[in-house]
Amino acid sequence: MKPSQQKIKEMSKKISIILKLGLIVSIVVMALALMAIGILMFSGEDLKSSFLAAFEVTANNGTRIGIEPRPLLIMFLFLLADTALISLAILFVHAIFEEMKKGCTPFSRRNTVRIQRIALITAILSIVGGYSDALVDYYTIGELSWRANVVGLMIAAIIYCISLIFSYGCDLQQESDETL
Repeated sequence: MKPSQQKIKEMSKKISIILKLGLIVSIVVMALALMAIGILMFSGEDLKSSFLAAFEVTANNGTRIGIEPRPLLIMFLFLLADTALISLAILFVHAIFEEMKKGCTPFSRRNTVRIQRIALITAILSIVGGYSDALVDYYTIGELSWRANVVGLMIAAIIYCISLIFSYGCDLQQESDETL
């Protein structure tokens, strides 16, 4: 095995562990969002009131500001959607590094498709995340200013371009394998 291949294999082990930790964190966030949604939708008034009280703040002038159940529910639904998309992207990246950890080439059709899916998820997150931020602004300060995350869309385009490079690498890998 070439030194560069050995280095990639070793780094893949470390990155795989970090990705697993990230996935655990995102699953915990999804579980908490689901619990909040459950409380808002299915709990009795006492529990719901206690839960809503956690989202009340007192301004410097003594005014109490709170969020109504419906807007809070919508924000938790968006949190759930955002976190589910992030978890899905983590799973795709993890799958790529798991294969590399086993010594497989990163230039496979399967990895090309995974990278394309990561690009799609990034684009969706750029739109959904922007809307999610706008909702938080609207329900907390009363100002609705939705805008897609242009930087996120550019990153999605860059990731998609990387998938094209991987596709080309797959062709070269196949040519090399056929030559041998």
